[in-house]
Amino acid sequence: MSLVIAQLQSTLVWLAVTGALIYWYRSWRRSRTPGLLAMVKALAALNVALILGTDFGVANWLFGVPTLPNYLVHVLTLFAAYFLQLFVLHLAHPTAAVPAKVRVRTRILVIAELALGLLYLVGPVHSTGPAINGEAGNPALAVAYLAIFEIYLGIAMFDVVYVARHARELRRGYLRTGLRLLRWGGITGLVFVAHKVLYSLTLAVGFSPAWAHALNGVVAGLLTTVGILLLMAGVTVPAVGPRHQLRRHYRQLEPLWRDLTAFAPEVKFSGVPTGRTDITDRVRQRMTEINDVLVGPLQAYLDPAVYAAALADTRREAGREMPAAAVAQAVTIATALASAEPVNADESVAFTPADATDDRDEAAWFAAVATAYTTLTRTSQETSSDVLDTAH
Repeated sequence: MSLVIAQLQSTLVWLAVTGALIYWYRSWRRSRTPGLLAMVKALAALNVALILGTDFGVANWLFGVPTLPNYLVHVLTLFAAYFLQLFVLHLAHPTAAVPAKVRVRTRILVIAELALGLLYLVGPVHSTGPAINGEAGNPALAVAYLAIFEIYLGIAMFDVVYVARHARELRRGYLRTGLRLLRWGGITGLVFVAHKVLYSLTLAVGFSPAWAHALNGVVAGLLTTVGILLLMAGVTVPAVGPRHQLRRHYRQLEPLWRDLTAFAPEVKFSGVPTGRTDITDRVRQRMTEINDVLVGPLQAYLDPAVYAAALADTRREAGREMPAAAVAQAVTIATALASAEPVNADESVAFTPADATDDRDEAAWFAAVATAYTTLTRTSQETSSDVLDTAH
């Protein structure tokens, strides 16, 4: 039963890492930034480590050296931790400040990998079992080997926890959630390191009953599974969440975009984004076309007096979920599209909120306006239908 659970845990972790690797590799192909590349390398190293750490039921399957797969798992895990540190550095610091911080961590990695390799060659490489633990080969050298591995892993997890402590200072959103998940993943990693250190020490002092080995396997497997899943969720949520939100905004913009471009079809781009076009590009194009109509052909029909009156009416209504300004803007657009004569007002209606800092903020606001517009036009159509039914 325990073997089945362990296999399920390994499969779950491998699937999570593989899914994250595919996603981040595709993201890197779209935008080849150093931070994305670091995450791809971290996930690739971790993915191979998980494969090498799988029990295939065949002894000495890698060049006839029993401990070689476990050694390579440790080497790749250190590389994965290093590249995770690089990713976190790019997340937490300006690009210009990252190279100096990377150099320090690179030196630490090189020292750790060289020490790990040297200790492996003089110690655990001579063990007859597949696992490198405190009893592998020369116990003193094996303990030193494991100490190098655990210290470096602890440093990397501390980096993650240290950066993620700022999560509570961020406004609610995907980045805040991702950093919190990263923090708990890092804490779980630190607990894993503490557990391995304690286990190595018990073996070093000669305390090695059968139940201790069994308990070590269960606890280490559980901590590894939970830690990796939390880390994968932490690095994926801030990337996947906003893209999911953009897809939702793209659908919400559809009715408003359709009516505005029907009013002024000349503003539509000749190349319609389809197929493999990134959702960010599709939303940006739709937003550009909406803005082009509002500041261009429809501008003369937009009445500031209608906006002011709609804003005042909306603010008086209690329990409305949508922002009053979004509803007022939707009313202004709907009125303008239905107008036969231009207003040619002296002042214009501002549609983009002043606190919008990027395309995502602007898309979120216009999605709210589009939602209000859809509700308004649907209500108007239903009222007209009811009047016609009554007349007949």
